[in-house]
Amino acid sequence: MWNKDANGQIKVLFWITIVNFIAQIPYFFQLYYHKTSDLKKLVNLPMGLVLALFLIAYILLIKHKKGGYWLMIAFLLMEFLFYFSNVIFSYMNGLGLFFQLFNPNLVLRIVFTIGYINLFASGYFLFLLFYKKGNVLNT
Repeated sequence: MWNKDANGQIKVLFWITIVNFIAQIPYFFQLYYHKTSDLKKLVNLPMGLVLALFLIAYILLIKHKKGGYWLMIAFLLMEFLFYFSNVIFSYMNGLGLFFQLFNPNLVLRIVFTIGYINLFASGYFLFLLFYKKGNVLNT
């Protein structure tokens, strides 16, 4: 497929993405949970489907399947566009670029930082997969 360095980088992508999903738990408790809240709201069907898409794409990609390549492209494109549009629309509304990094709440600041890392990681890995497309699809 591609070299060991690319395989190692895909493993980094795995952990960056998993950390992002795990970070949604304290984010939920910080912003949406109250003593009278229903914990069932923590289980979010759309987010679960996105996680499933990522896991399937990752497993297929490390097994050198063409479907894994295209699913990972789809996942990374969704993730990049989500975070990029968030940054752009925040900026257009006068909040500034990366304004969440200055949130006084430490939990939120950490979660937003993880989100920004995912913005840059998804952009980088999209580039990597497009750049290595021939190597990935010709296995």
